[in-house]
Order: sequence, then structure tokens, then C-alpha cells
Amino acid sequence: MHNRFWFLYGNDLELAIEQLEKLIKLSEDDQETQIKLISLLTYLGAYDKCDKWLKECNGEKHVTGQQSRYRIHRARNERNPWRGLIDKETQCNVDELVKNYMHSNKPITVDLVGGIGDQLENAALLLASLKQLPNSDLIKMRPNGENYLVVRKLLEQVKGLQLANHDVITDSLRVSIPWFRNWLGENNLEKLPIQLLNDELPELGKKVQLLACWRCKIDANNPLSSFSRSIPFRTIQILYSQMETIQQERQINVIDISEYRESEKAILLKSHPWLVLARENIRCLDDTRNIMKTCNYIASVDTSLVHLAVACGRKIQLLLNKIPDERWLDLLTNPGNYRNHIELYQQERFHNWEKPINNFLNRMRLEF
Repeated sequence: MHNRFWFLYGNDLELAIEQLEKLIKLSEDDQETQIKLISLLTYLGAYDKCDKWLKECNGEKHVTGQQSRYRIHRARNERNPWRGLIDKETQCNVDELVKNYMHSNKPITVDLVGGIGDQLENAALLLASLKQLPNSDLIKMRPNGENYLVVRKLLEQVKGLQLANHDVITDSLRVSIPWFRNWLGENNLEKLPIQLLNDELPELGKKVQLLACWRCKIDANNPLSSFSRSIPFRTIQILYSQMETIQQERQINVIDISEYRESEKAILLKSHPWLVLARENIRCLDDTRNIMKTCNYIASVDTSLVHLAVACGRKIQLLLNKIPDERWLDLLTNPGNYRNHIELYQQERFHNWEKPINNFLNRMRLEF
């Protein structure tokens, strides 16, 4: 992490906000840098401060500022937060195009963007929302990005979900998922994600097999988010040390698919030889899904594993940071597939995993 931003990675939230605002003031001569710094306020939960700064520097002229505005809308539970990502003129043009294509029975391709979890969540949401439309067969989804092949392979197994050819787009109107969700929101058509697949709980008798992931993928463009959502290695060591007694009493098999450095793997396996570190065995979503099918217990921080488990109808224990992605405000508050399948253990203090880990371990002791 950059020494300049040391305060973002500690446990003092008030200090982090205070120091960040100082940097924002010092960056007035470099608007691009200033907007990026302002956007970090949303990851600290300082939505009102972010709102104030965006207005002061006309930040919504920039994509990063628009993304911050969207996050503010969503955190405030405002109607159709996606409108923050699109200016009014473009919004009118997109809405008119979608309406014309729908009325003319012309095909529409919705590009799924973001990480694996984003694309699975949005595919499940689109499938639920499109069920209301009489000509929904004209709307197809198209996974995108570096992980499009693994997402596509999983979605090909979902009944009733239509995928567009990745390489050949004919006369179809192409709309990215944020813009299409804006159209759904403006027309009160957006529904919560539904279950995509049905993986039943394995019958393992008294045997307990736990699948765990304690780290999310590092995002070079947003290291703060990656750090906030992941459990630090030292804390993972403490977690497994506390789990030792439970493991010995019940002979729990733990399959950990977190990404570790070689030195970290050696430390964990030396201290806990009963651990199975399986990250290198995973090359696609089906690999993860096949491991899931052998486990009767799943736990994870905010990673694609959570979205995959929910999409497949599996219960999962979610360890969530204090200021999470705003999507969780919808997914865990409103009745639906996510709330039905997730048991939540959330930080009460900034970057402090002690309480959620203790609650998770207490649940394991009771359940096992």
C-alpha cells in the first residue's frame, strides 16, 4: 500500500476520513486526482461528505464522479440509483432506443460487466426482471471481461436464460447492464435476483466438510476495497488456531480456496496439517461448484463464492466488512434469494474482524 494513504488501512475511521479530506483539499489543482480521492469517501461510508465535494468541484462530469453519485444514491436507498451513472441526455437516448426496440420486436443484447460475482448477480436479476416482459425472448445476455468464458460456461446451464454470441453481434441493440438496469428502474421493472441453479445439500452423515474463502481478488484499481473485504493473514492464522479445537472434536475437513503466497501456505500447513489449500485446483466456476457439492458448510468474505453459492441455492456464511458494497443493502434487506441463503456476520468496527469471526466460530460450535 502507498505510504501516502496509510490512514485508510488502519482501524480509526474518523482519522481516515479526516486525513482523506486534507488530501482532497491539497489536490485542487489536479481535478482528476481530486475526483479519485473524493470517490474514496464512499468506501469509508462518508456519503454526505462525498456528496458535498462532488457538488463543489462539479465532479459528476467525470466517470469516477458518476460512480460515486451512484453509490451515494444506493446508500441512501433512493429510487433507481443507476441514474447516477448516466447523464440525462444519454439516459433519454438509451431509454428511447430500448423502448423502440422492444415495441418493434427487435433483439437487445445486455452486456454483463464487472467481476464474476457482479455478472452472476446481474444475470439472476435480469432473469427475474425479464419474466414480466411479453417479448423477453428478444433480450439476451452477454458475459464480458477477462472472466467471460467461465461465467458463460456456468450460465449456459441455466434454463430459460438466453446468451448472445460473444463474437458476432448482428442488428441487436447493445446496452451495458448498468444502463439497462436504469431502464428497468425507471419503468419499475427491476426485481431481486432469483436462483439460477439447484445444487442440493450433500448427504455426508455426521461428516462435516467446510469450504472457505477468506480473501477476495486484489483489485489494482481499488486496493482499499480489496483490503477492506479480505481478512489479513495474521487474523486468518488466529481464526484457524481458534478453529483447532472444533476441528479435533468433530474431525472437520476444511477446504480453503483463498489465494495465498507460498510462504503463507507453508505457515498454515505446518501449523494446521488438516487444512486443504485448494486454490490451485480451481480454473473455472464449475471447479468451485464441484467442490461446493462435496461440502455441507460454506463460509466466505465478499467474493464471487458468495454469489455462486446463492445462485446455486446453497446456504453460506458471509463475513462482511463494516462499510460494504452498497449492493448488500438491497440484497440482505429485502426478501429474496440472497437473504434466504446468507447468514451474516458483519464488522462492528472499521477493519476489525474479531467480532464477526467470534460469532462465526460460536455458530460452528453450536451447529457441529
